[in-house]
Amino acid sequence: MKSKALSNRFVLGLLGGLALAGGLWLLLLAGQMGRAVPNSQWIEKAYEYKLALATAVGKPTLLIVGGSAAMFGLDSGALEQALGRPVVNLGVNAGILAPYIQSYARQVIKPGDWVLMPVEYPMFHGRYSINLPFIDYWLSHPGFRRLDVNLVQLTQLAWITPLSRVAEGYRGLPTGFNVNGLYGPQNLDQRGDQINSAASQQEIWMRGLVEGSEVQRYGAQAHGWNANWSSWKALADEVTAAGGCAVFVAPPMLDRPAYHHGKEQHFYAALPQQARAHGLNYVGSPLETLYPMERFFDTNYHLNAASRTIYTGHIIELVKPVFEGCKGQLPVTLR
Repeated sequence: MKSKALSNRFVLGLLGGLALAGGLWLLLLAGQMGRAVPNSQWIEKAYEYKLALATAVGKPTLLIVGGSAAMFGLDSGALEQALGRPVVNLGVNAGILAPYIQSYARQVIKPGDWVLMPVEYPMFHGRYSINLPFIDYWLSHPGFRRLDVNLVQLTQLAWITPLSRVAEGYRGLPTGFNVNGLYGPQNLDQRGDQINSAASQQEIWMRGLVEGSEVQRYGAQAHGWNANWSSWKALADEVTAAGGCAVFVAPPMLDRPAYHHGKEQHFYAALPQQARAHGLNYVGSPLETLYPMERFFDTNYHLNAASRTIYTGHIIELVKPVFEGCKGQLPVTLR
């Protein structure tokens, strides 16, 4: 009996210790929420710059909505010339995931706007996914607490947030901090496109990042993901209801032999039909926007400047007749 009592006491003590440690961890997390940190400042400043560009346009616009594949991949000037209306590239970073990207887009979409969405593939299927860029951004932005984050995600967030990120939150931004480097508004043009990405500007370490980039297994993973078609359809429906038109296309991505066999090939081949079955106006095929190694700058999604011209020409051929033929409904107030 005595040994059993000691065993019970040990278990209760262990549980109590875990509860105390968990509570202290949650308090540490809560104490630094809403504080800006260096890692995500380039994203925040890039969006500030791009939203200001879009807000300043006083007539129907073509807005590009997506991640960094759009920022590096599309020539907004060429789109503007081909489609006959101002273009603003809102693409920044796919890592912050669909809720942020859609929320930013809603801030600037006007009645009558066209919206082009070269959405990276995980954002169609990762409705409740969590990653470190999303956590970093969510912790820093109290205004976005209303985003679609459920209890399971909050548990994941508390579990996988590294101690180093919490410490960084308490430190905040260093005095006089400025965004520098390849990413950020300092390397965006007057339409929001990435600049300084010519093949001649590619450094050895950038080439190494492209060569060492992961072979994506979206086809193998898709069956276990939570489909996110509905949130994109909701955004597209709002654009249409406001008298505009929303079109989805495949983003540029580094080609790999694995993407032409089995589940992976089926995933890319079937995606357009699957998207259309969920009510999205999807044109073209992902298999047409897979490009070889020499076309990329520093990741498997970032085209170099010359290859941007090739991808943009392909997209213009796909979307020009669609946008010119689209007829939105009478404009209403966007939700």
